Amino acid sequence: MKLDDVIHTPDFAADPFPVYRELQDCDPVQWSAIWNCWVVTRYDDVRTCLQDAKRFSNVGRITGLFHRHFDAGQLAELKPLIDHYSHGLINIDPPGHTRIRRLLHEVFRPSTIGRYRDFVQAFVNEQMAKILPTGKLTVVRDLAHPLPVHVIARLFGVPVADVPLFTAWSAGIVAFMQTPVPKMETCLRSQQALLDLRAYLRRGIIERQTTPSDDVLSLMVHARSEGDALTEDEILGTAVTILLGGHETTTRLLTTTLLELSRHPEQQQKLRQNPDLMETAVEEFLRFAGPFHRDQRVASCDTEVGGKHVKKGDFILMMLAAANRDPRQFSEPDKLDLTRTPNRHVAFGFGPHICLGAPLARLEMGIAVGSILEVTKSFRVVSQAVEWKFGFLRGPCELELELEIST
Repeated sequence: MKLDDVIHTPDFAADPFPVYRELQDCDPVQWSAIWNCWVVTRYDDVRTCLQDAKRFSNVGRITGLFHRHFDAGQLAELKPLIDHYSHGLINIDPPGHTRIRRLLHEVFRPSTIGRYRDFVQAFVNEQMAKILPTGKLTVVRDLAHPLPVHVIARLFGVPVADVPLFTAWSAGIVAFMQTPVPKMETCLRSQQALLDLRAYLRRGIIERQTTPSDDVLSLMVHARSEGDALTEDEILGTAVTILLGGHETTTRLLTTTLLELSRHPEQQQKLRQNPDLMETAVEEFLRFAGPFHRDQRVASCDTEVGGKHVKKGDFILMMLAAANRDPRQFSEPDKLDLTRTPNRHVAFGFGPHICLGAPLARLEMGIAVGSILEVTKSFRVVSQAVEWKFGFLRGPCELELELEIST
């Protein structure tokens, strides 16, 4: 099996897991000429790459895309985009990463994020009240897309009127990440969206320096640890990361989860009858339907992964979704089991760079799925023909559900 033969096929986008399994069994660390990197699919190898920041670095994991594909003149045009992804929480290694993470600990701890529970519940209730009379839920349009961006806007103290701006900026910035070989015009559009968002957030930072509030942006501005504080650039980088990481990922996770619950009506009914299972169920949704299929690192020295010699400077693509279906780690990995324990998935990564926004994603998923189950007797997909988006993130473009409403 050569991954390059199927990377761009609709069948791979619709169901990549048989390909992942064959790679795990026959060639778990395979070189992709199309993506110009090593593709790692087994759980133990993926987890090793995620955890070992000394051998597998975050430095250059995104900016390397530009340096590999563009000439000096093009790189000069993309300087603001390259500068943004040259530093900040997700682009550096310890000890610099450890310092920023320490300063952000209080800001993103579960108890802090838990303060937004009532807002999330109220927003979901409002959206569901609009669609229940129709008996149909157009998932992305009605709930999965607006929910995370409204929650993030609330986190950062953004007026509701400005939410459409955040939505457009989020989609614009991630456009260049949809392929390991981005086009120049796409990168320029991403750069402009990034500059617009940073300018907006910078105004908010200046305001909160003199007039603190209780939102997350203000907490970052005033975060202190051992006499240290975040710089403006570190705050901007973290804020952009949370917006991008918390919006598109949650949209696709919720949409794919509802698709899988439609395909597994017995699990849907089990969770409806046993709502106390929700915490465990969310972890299984993340393992089974996690949208973040791949993450990237750069080899900082000559090393070995899964028996393959990897040269310093080589790029390594860790297939998180493949690792989460590895039979060497999970029994019956292709079975959706909402009671699965233990469940040591890597949907949020692993090691020093484990996702900062994980508590927020878990909160939104539990409330959204629980609310839909509470007001319905059942739901099913109207059409089995699902069109998939598949870059670093994977999920249905849209999903229409027919709802049987509880009386």
